[in-house]
Amino acid sequence: MYKTEKIGSTQMEIEGPSLEWIKNRLQREYGDMYQILNYKTTLKGGLFGFFQKEIVNANYVVEDSFNRYNSVPDPLKKMPYSGGADYSQYQRTQPYPQKTDYMPYAAREVPVKTGMADSNQNSFTAKRDEILQALGNGNVTSMLQVAQLTKQLEKLDEKIDSISQAQAASQGDENATIQKINDLLVQNEFTQNYIRKMDDKIRREFNLEDLEDFDRVQDSVIDWIGETITIAPKFVSKGKFAHVIVVVGPTGVGKTTTIARMAAKLRKVAQSKKLPAPSIKMITMDTWRVGAFEQLKHYGDAIEIDVDKAESAEDLKSLFDSYKNSMDFVLIDTSGYSPNDYENIAKMRSMLDVKGMQPDIYLAVAASTKASDLEKIIRNYESFDFRSVIVTKCDETSAYGNVISILSEKNKQVSMITDGQQVLHSLKRASPVLFLRQLIGFQVNKDKIVKKFGSENEEE
Repeated sequence: MYKTEKIGSTQMEIEGPSLEWIKNRLQREYGDMYQILNYKTTLKGGLFGFFQKEIVNANYVVEDSFNRYNSVPDPLKKMPYSGGADYSQYQRTQPYPQKTDYMPYAAREVPVKTGMADSNQNSFTAKRDEILQALGNGNVTSMLQVAQLTKQLEKLDEKIDSISQAQAASQGDENATIQKINDLLVQNEFTQNYIRKMDDKIRREFNLEDLEDFDRVQDSVIDWIGETITIAPKFVSKGKFAHVIVVVGPTGVGKTTTIARMAAKLRKVAQSKKLPAPSIKMITMDTWRVGAFEQLKHYGDAIEIDVDKAESAEDLKSLFDSYKNSMDFVLIDTSGYSPNDYENIAKMRSMLDVKGMQPDIYLAVAASTKASDLEKIIRNYESFDFRSVIVTKCDETSAYGNVISILSEKNKQVSMITDGQQVLHSLKRASPVLFLRQLIGFQVNKDKIVKKFGSENEEE
C-alpha cells in the first residue's frame, strides 16, 4: 500500500470512539485505499460539562485520482509498465468495498488544514514524490532498484505518519488533570519513563468522570510514588565477627563524611537506648585524594574513634584480622572514581574481597546527580553487589524525582540520607514519608502518608 497524499485528493474528517475503531471503519469502507493524515482526542457531549466522553477526530484522504493499479511496479512480479506520471490509465486490483450504513459518526468534507506539517514533513514528502517520479518515468532499470526505491518509499511514508501523529498528539486536548500531574512530576525531575508509567496508571485507574476530581487523583499519585520507594531493612550485627560496613561511590559524593556520620550515629543510637557504646574502628582506602586520611582522622578524633589506612588488599586483610574479634563495627571509606573509570572500580572491588569479612556495602550517590548519571553510576558499581543506596547532600537540592525514578527502575533499595551541615549529626534513616513531604507543588496530606508508610524519624 502506497500511503501517499495524492494531488487532487479531498481531505475528509471522521469521528469515532477510538483510533482503532476509525481504522477498522475506513478499512471496511475503502480497503487499503485510505491514509490517515493526523488525529486528535477531544471531549464531547455531557451535561453542564459532566459525563463527557473521549472522541477521536481524524483527517484522512482516499485515493481518488491516483488509484493503486495492476501495473504499479512490484519488486516480486514483472508487471507491464509504459512509463509516464499519469496512473489513471491503469485498473485497480480490486473494487472498492460497498459502503455500509452502520457508521454512527459523520464523515464529512472539510477544508484542507495547513500548518500541521512542518519543514521536516515537507522534505520527506518531496523526497517521496521524487521516488514516485523515478518510478513513473521509467528511470528504474532493474528489479533491485525497484525494490530499493519501494523500501525507501515505505520508510518515508512511515516518517511522515509519525511526524503527523506526533504533531497531532502535541496539539491534542489532553485531560487537564493528567496534564497538571505530568507538569508537577516534571517539576520534581522525575524521568520521562517514570512519568509515562504514572500516566498509564492514572488512565487505568480513573475514568473521565473521576479525573475531574484533581485532589483524589493527586492523593493516589502521591501514594503510588511512595510505593515505588523501597526502604532497605535495618542492618544487624553479623554475629561473632565485627560487622564490616563499606561505602563506595563516585568522587565528590561525600563518602568520607558519611562514614564519620555512621560512626557517630551508632554511638548516638546506643546512648538513646541506654546500651554500652559500641566499639568502632574506621579505615580509609582512599589513597588518591589528598588529605583523605587526615579528614577522616579529624572526624575520628572528634568522636574518639581510631582511624587506620589500607593501601592494598593485604593491608585491609591484616587490619580486619586484628579487629574482627575485638570490634563491634569496622567502617571502611573507599576511593572515589568516575563512573567511567572501569579499571580502578574493578581494582577497588578486588581489594574488598577479603576472606571472612562479608561486608555490607553501600553505594553513596548525591541527591542532585542527574538521572542519566545516576543510572550509569548504579550500573557501573553493580559488581560490588551493594546492599542499598545512601542518598547524600539532600540539602543541596529540592527535587528528588531523579533519585526516586532511577532507584525504582533499577529495583534498588535506599537505606539512609544525609543532609545539613552538621557533619556528625545529619544522617537519617530513609523513609517514603521523608521523600514524599519534599514533593514540589503537590498537596501532601502528612497524616495520611504517615499512616500508610510509617514515621520519617525511625532510628537505624
